[in-house]
Parts: sequence; C-alpha cells; structure tokens
Amino acid sequence: MKPIGKLISWINAGASGIAGILVLLMVAHVSADVTMRYVFGLPLDATILYVSAFYMVAIAFLPLGLVEQKDSHIAVELLVERFPNRIQTVLLFFATLITAIVTAAVTVRTGQEAMAKYVTGAYSIEAGGKILTWPTYFYLPAGFGMMSVVAFWKLIAMVTGKDSGLSLMTVEDPYLAEEEPNV
Repeated sequence: MKPIGKLISWINAGASGIAGILVLLMVAHVSADVTMRYVFGLPLDATILYVSAFYMVAIAFLPLGLVEQKDSHIAVELLVERFPNRIQTVLLFFATLITAIVTAAVTVRTGQEAMAKYVTGAYSIEAGGKILTWPTYFYLPAGFGMMSVVAFWKLIAMVTGKDSGLSLMTVEDPYLAEEEPNV
C-alpha cells in the first residue's frame, strides 16, 4: 500500500506545486499590468480574464487532493471529540465515505462539463481577441478527482488496517516550537 500512497502523495504535491507557481505568475502578471497601466498608459489586455479564469480557478482547485491528504479541511468538533474513540472511528469512516462518493460524483459532472467545453472550443472575446477558456474547465475534475482518490485510499487503509502510505508532508514552524529555558 505504501508505494501507491507515495505515488498519490507525489501527484498531490505536483498539483499543489503547479498551483503555487501559478500564484507567482499571477502576481507577476498583475504587477506587470499595473506597471504598464500607470507608468506607460498601456494596460495588458485580458488581465482580469486570465486572473479569474486561469489563475484563480487553478489555485483554488488543484490543491484539493493535498488538503484532503493532510486532513486540512475546516472542521468543527464540538461534540465528536468527547465521544469514545470507537464512535469517533465509525464517524470518521462514514465522513470519509461520503467525501469519497460526493467528490467522485463532482469529478464526473465537472469532467463532463470540461469535455463539453473542449468539444465546443469555449472561448472569450477580450480586447478584440479570442482567448480559449476550455482548458480552465479541467482544473475542477483534476482537483476533485485527486480528492476522491485520496478519500477512497484512506477508506481502503481504514478497512484493511494498513498504513496508507500517504505522506503528511508537515513542516515544523520554528516560531511555534517551545522555547528552551535559559539556564
């Protein structure tokens, strides 16, 4: 199980890395647009389209697999943390099962929509030019698909009782570490 878990972790890290690179590209693009607009009076065409359709969608959806892998979704555990461990385990199983099913359904539906946009060659007209937008529709099934794969893999690990092999990739924050007392 560990080799497959490591492969899933590697794919999630790659997708999140792409999203991170797109953050940097977005900052550079917007900065160039602002500079060109206010210094030279020549704004870059279609900056808003690129930011809203290309950068932001990828940044929001590509890391979903890694978020699920690290259990980093927002959770409120007012009552559940007080339940016995056995009940917490059962609830975790059902929550993960629901996550896997729902994200798989969303993956299928957004994949269908992405294929429809690809077939029709979806585009936007911006500043008199035609900009293809159909590639942006594939970010959603990619992100939800990886989230679904991670959830199903966690379920398999729960049922078999084996280590999933998913890397948590945690980084120690030196500012949160307890300070050593001065002697």
